[in-house]
Amino acid sequence: MASAPTATSFAVLGLLGIQPWTAYELVAQAKRSLHYFWPRSEAHLYAELKRLVERGHAHAEVVEGRRRQRTRYTITPAGRAALKDWLGTDPAPPAVEIEGLLRVLLADQGTIKDLHAALETTARQTRQLRDEGATLVGDTLTTGGPFPQRLHLIERTLAFYGEFLFLLIRWCDETLAEVGSWPGTCDVGLTPQARERLEQLLARGREDL
Repeated sequence: MASAPTATSFAVLGLLGIQPWTAYELVAQAKRSLHYFWPRSEAHLYAELKRLVERGHAHAEVVEGRRRQRTRYTITPAGRAALKDWLGTDPAPPAVEIEGLLRVLLADQGTIKDLHAALETTARQTRQLRDEGATLVGDTLTTGGPFPQRLHLIERTLAFYGEFLFLLIRWCDETLAEVGSWPGTCDVGLTPQARERLEQLLARGREDL
């Protein structure tokens, strides 16, 4: 019996809802889209395609390729119905997974040098992601991408991801400057600058009430 579908199941099913793909093509498309906010390994995506077939949500067909045969996947009517039902449910609460934040939270068990290096690495990685995203945005503006009829949806995801990367870069730079004034990672307490930031954050939250 196939396992119960997850959000990743429906992410892959949603790509099949756009058009049929071979497994290779779908993974390549996921790298252009899902990867930026719903990252999953290639192995995970390949396995999910097989599970969709087991559930009757997708159909697998062997087709001739340039060098060898490939399997092409197509969404089934049952798959479209399941996807439609899922889109009508409440999404799970947002979750953030950033190892750089984890390193900061646990930094008092390491050295100031290690913390500084972790922040610099996170900043460098984020700037690289920003540059890759800029290339994608530039291509979208120039060519319209492979699905110009879906740009009203694509723009909204690109806009969020871009703002998130800029926010993370600012946070890294701000935290590096803050850490530079610490004598070490232990027993620093709430600095005047940190208190001011928390007070501003609290005030902004109250403004939205």
